Amino acid sequence: MGPRDPRDADVAAAINITLGVVPGGSEDMPAPRPRPPKPRGPRWIGGWIFLLAMLAGSLGTSLTWDTQPLGTSLQTGLACSLAVLGLGIAVSAFLGRTGAGSILLAIITAGLLAGSAALPKDIGTEWHRTTWQPATVADVRPRYDLGTGVGTLDLTRLDLTGRQTVTTRADVGVGRVKVLVPEDVTVRLSVDVGVGDLQLPGDDPKDVDVKPGRHKETTLSPAENVKTSGTIDLNLQVGMGQAEVTRAAS
Repeated sequence: MGPRDPRDADVAAAINITLGVVPGGSEDMPAPRPRPPKPRGPRWIGGWIFLLAMLAGSLGTSLTWDTQPLGTSLQTGLACSLAVLGLGIAVSAFLGRTGAGSILLAIITAGLLAGSAALPKDIGTEWHRTTWQPATVADVRPRYDLGTGVGTLDLTRLDLTGRQTVTTRADVGVGRVKVLVPEDVTVRLSVDVGVGDLQLPGDDPKDVDVKPGRHKETTLSPAENVKTSGTIDLNLQVGMGQAEVTRAAS
């Protein structure tokens, strides 16, 4: 066999380079090829939208908490949150993406906004404790109102004659109304509680039964072994909470 032609080695090297094989040693190893860069997808901005919506809602509510009724204050905060959620979902179509959670949160916020609009305007944001205690029949007002808190209507000082009738009403938006009546009067009672409990003389104070849409009309007779006097027509309205009527202790 004759000497090897140098041109054969050049041809083999050219073929190896074309195939991506590095010559050397006893075996030819394939040369590593760099991986192409992974394409960058859209940025996930749902978390930022949620945080901004919470911040906007808290800010809107806090700025109106001391000057507006509860319903108006909640509406302001929820409207700010809903605006941020809507704007974020719209912007995400161009700059990023949001999941179904953002859309679900927007639907829930819209539902809460509709619910807050139904709250009575007399429900405030501060919890009050008020006692009304008329000293005479002439001092009894036709109506007593309290937005949020505990209102106590004390009628035990009234001195009613046998045929005298006093009519009054007490309204509480959220909280509790308690009425104390003399033991010798007849009470014609009408009570409406949107959601809550009703306590009447003789009921167990520990037996709290919260129900929606409570309405009761009844007549409470005077206590036993006392000389009966006049009549009190009493109307109680509670949006959410408890209504209680109790007899004065003898």
